[in-house]
Amino acid sequence: MDVVHTLFEKRALETPDSTALVSGAVSLTYRELDARANGLARSLLHRGVGPETPVPLRLDRSPELLVALLAVCKAGGTAVLLDPGWPEDRLAPVLDGCPVVIDGPLDAEPAAEGPGVPAHPDQLAYAVHTSGSTGRPKLVGVTHRAIAHRVATHTEAYRITPADRSSWLAPPASSVSVVELWPYLCSGASVHVADAATAGSPSELRDWMVASGITRAYVNMPLAEPLYGLPWPAETSLRLMTVGSDAVRVWPAPDLPFEVAVEYGSAEANGVTSCLVPLEDRCTSVTADEAAKRTRPPIGRAWPEVGAGVLTSDLRPVAAGEVGELFVSGPELARGYLGEAARTAERFLPDPAGGGGRVYRTGDLVRERPDGRLEHHGRVDAQVKIRGHRVEPAEVEAVLLRHPGVRECVVTGVPGPVGDLRLCAYVVHAVTPEGATESAADGARFEIGELRAFASARLPEPMVPTAWTALERLPLNAAGKVDRRALPAPSWGESPRGRERSTDPVTAGVLELWERALGARGALGDHFIRSGGDSLSATRLVEEIGSRYGVRIRLREFLRAPTPETLIQTIRAEGSTR
Repeated sequence: MDVVHTLFEKRALETPDSTALVSGAVSLTYRELDARANGLARSLLHRGVGPETPVPLRLDRSPELLVALLAVCKAGGTAVLLDPGWPEDRLAPVLDGCPVVIDGPLDAEPAAEGPGVPAHPDQLAYAVHTSGSTGRPKLVGVTHRAIAHRVATHTEAYRITPADRSSWLAPPASSVSVVELWPYLCSGASVHVADAATAGSPSELRDWMVASGITRAYVNMPLAEPLYGLPWPAETSLRLMTVGSDAVRVWPAPDLPFEVAVEYGSAEANGVTSCLVPLEDRCTSVTADEAAKRTRPPIGRAWPEVGAGVLTSDLRPVAAGEVGELFVSGPELARGYLGEAARTAERFLPDPAGGGGRVYRTGDLVRERPDGRLEHHGRVDAQVKIRGHRVEPAEVEAVLLRHPGVRECVVTGVPGPVGDLRLCAYVVHAVTPEGATESAADGARFEIGELRAFASARLPEPMVPTAWTALERLPLNAAGKVDRRALPAPSWGESPRGRERSTDPVTAGVLELWERALGARGALGDHFIRSGGDSLSATRLVEEIGSRYGVRIRLREFLRAPTPETLIQTIRAEGSTR
């Protein structure tokens, strides 16, 4: 079996002058990309990297990250994907003890020849973090065999050719990058990088895809729905948008000039999609019949050679049409959680069908429809997905309990006022710096602000709760456990819901859009993030402001002072210059 970097090397020999990567003004051919990776791979070997040596990559999505990924494979190491924006508390345990960390400009000279290090298909290729139910993150190790199978199935199912142009939108620490990169680079196609501002704005991303001639795109659900809900020009080159999700809520409009499909999976186990070959197995926005379009899109069927069983808790098949837990088997399973044999054994089980194989216990509830496609029906545990990121509330709770002022806490996912799932934290006995315990809403506001800052310094942004409630005690059921059903509804927004509207048309308009984004009324000085917003809802807000008032507001600028007052000032300043 050819591993991913040897497949790429074959393409570099066959079509050395074809474009491999485009990122802004930077364009690399297959020859140039291969040479840069060869040079870095040789440097890594000299610095002590050997078989399965972990090499943390603390880089943004960029040409440097792609070169580093390829180089680590060539050197035989294991690339550990990190997000440079993560707090130091989360990064430090990974960085400690590693002989090499790549976190800046690459200093190796290009080389025409690679190091020639052999890689076995069962050797680790990369590792990614995922939230942990024990209160600390897990590191999932993925083998070359799993990637090679994914490359082969995607190339066939999506009919990838050298003429394709794929987008690269995934966060740098996401296993989704495997989908966005290797099937295309192993097929002689080109990969195009959208910068962070473009990748976070549906309208700017659409315009970039059209201008870049993107033919295939993989987009996570929180961004996909507003993206395919936009009007698209008929002349776009895009032919397939794959939505990475376990629960796509609605089919896109039928007049889109491209196909929308669903793909379900995780770093631990991939292999279920609604977009398959032969074509009669597809269930996408184009191929679904009218009856199917009136229901929520299914996550699809398993890839070739991948098993997808719907089982009871004791590993027996459920009755036809019943809901059960999804167990996945096959060549795309990860090796497990690195350095954690017990946690691996909990999720990766001996295949109940026998044969010596393994199955991955996904924790997702599904139902198999009469046509053989799978529908998603929630979780068997407390895990939630926040803007496409898997979050174990227990990990967030563990961090909050490290604050000296928190005696007890519960974190849970709750549908927000505009329908999206949000993290809500309920905390008991948050103590002020003076030592006085306060539980009243007004008195607790400073405490909550301190807790939010504490969490933000230790957790990635999607894991920081957006709603906070101070309680005197947590509600308990008869068994003495927290009664989550008795938790009060969270308060969305900083200001009272009954606040009067302004008679000034600009102020009234901004507050109206603010409420639409957050589902809560706001005052001029309210802070968007402290009112329950996040980067994605902030993106939507500034886009709606720009569309209504004809101004251009960059997300980064808004987040420096995210209040209605600063938006109003920007609108008036821009208006005075026109």
